[in-house]
Amino acid sequence: MLSAGCGENGDKAIAYGDGIGRGWHPPPGEKQMRIAVENSFTRDVLVQADAPGMHYEITVRPVRDRYMIVPEAKYEIKASTEGHSTGLNYLYVMPDDGDGFKGLRVKIRF
Repeated sequence: MLSAGCGENGDKAIAYGDGIGRGWHPPPGEKQMRIAVENSFTRDVLVQADAPGMHYEITVRPVRDRYMIVPEAKYEIKASTEGHSTGLNYLYVMPDDGDGFKGLRVKIRF
């Protein structure tokens, strides 16, 4: 189930949802993408997605998955927990282009 805005900071994403959003498909003709976040940390993680003129954020609770739908663009991904960067040792970002849509998979591991 998609939720229109969950009190996240930054620009409001098109939609937010729980899980990794495997069943989501963009509406025909829309340039949208899914950013799915898998949080294996035992604390909240804030994920920021930045592209020219756009800034989106999503908070993922401990040991949970969430996703957001955003306009298609090339995003730089950062993650932090309790105000500190997760560091490159714990943050993995990979393309998740499948089922005819574009996306990113963000994995945060400890």
